[in-house]
Amino acid sequence: MGSIDDSFSLPAPSDEHGFEALGTQLVEAMSTYAKCLKAENLPPPSLYPMFSASTSVACPEGIEAKRKIVELSQLICAATMDPELNLLISSLQFHFCSSLKVAIDLRIYEYIPVDGTVSLSQLAELAGRIMRVLTNKHVFMQIQPGHYAHTRMSSLLLKTKAKDLLSHRLDDVFRSASREADALAQAGYREPDRRAAKGFNLAFNTDKNFWEYIATDDPKRGARFARAMHAVNINSLDVIPRLYPFDSLATDGSLIVDVGGGQGQVAKRILEYYPNSGLRCIVQDGYVTNGSTAGPAAVEMHRHDFFEAQPIKGAAAYFFRHIFHDWPDNACVTILKQTARAMDKHRSRILICDQVLDDNSPAEASLLYDIDMMSLFGGKERSLAEWKSLIYSAGENLEIVNVLRSPESEAAILDVRLKL
Repeated sequence: MGSIDDSFSLPAPSDEHGFEALGTQLVEAMSTYAKCLKAENLPPPSLYPMFSASTSVACPEGIEAKRKIVELSQLICAATMDPELNLLISSLQFHFCSSLKVAIDLRIYEYIPVDGTVSLSQLAELAGRIMRVLTNKHVFMQIQPGHYAHTRMSSLLLKTKAKDLLSHRLDDVFRSASREADALAQAGYREPDRRAAKGFNLAFNTDKNFWEYIATDDPKRGARFARAMHAVNINSLDVIPRLYPFDSLATDGSLIVDVGGGQGQVAKRILEYYPNSGLRCIVQDGYVTNGSTAGPAAVEMHRHDFFEAQPIKGAAAYFFRHIFHDWPDNACVTILKQTARAMDKHRSRILICDQVLDDNSPAEASLLYDIDMMSLFGGKERSLAEWKSLIYSAGENLEIVNVLRSPESEAAILDVRLKL
């Protein structure tokens, strides 16, 4: 398989061949991706539902080609479209989000056969208007006028808990994002801090943060959020044990403290992946009851607020998965300080499992997640430079000694130690 050019950008106005060159690079990337799929016995890309077939290519060349296909396609569209129309359509995308929420609320996906179609006459008139928006975005497909079928996207609503994740984003986050501009204006357009009002606070008319609100004011919303996060875990739990050699912690005392670890899903998966390593896991969370889970991958459950002093001293690892991106820098500094003071300088480390944004060309999803975190929590996704700045600002003699990245995404584990 041949390599593809790693550099592409918007052609200069004087470059009469630059636009065609983007098309050439796109064709080359598509060819490389197709060859990688074939080599791994995977089907070619298609909108048609494939309920048993995986299309996640494993080879690095295929992963990179897939990324370039998406980025080049977006670049070509941006260069080709009339700029006024492009901005107008972009400013109206919230209508797509609201249409998708209506389709989920009405459970339209349940009325469409897996391997057939449904006619417009069998759907409400209102649903028909919603379907026009969604078929335009290829969420569903229109086989013939007035007859709709599933695509790979809509079929996810039948097979997984994706609808809970989407409902969370199309409700909690959508409402919060609608007030984020107001929240930023109130804060004088400064980076959010722990005490500043977020879009969430304005949208839900509360002084509580998201976590406090769903725990006390709206447990039903909290239950949906828990299901949504379970949907996220389905896609990431298998990646985490392979990102870091957790079995190597056996030489430093074997104890992993999973801080903010929820119900222990990640800790259990790590123990299952390294069954004979001698590892032990304690899961700390603010909303659990002290005790132990059952089964061969048993973990201890401790109630703990990570803004308070860390009570477990000298653990081999203090593991934080998807914690820091939920909080602004000043809150993260507090968490780091409380943890660093419990560390043994010879055997302890802080392992931060979060996204590390590419400095030059971060993925679109990561950029949107960053705004997602800001509007809901006041948090952020961080580049490596931002991670280094955060660790440095915490003081306590901390430093990043290694960054282990996933080849499949921008997820990573940062290994943070005390300087000797």
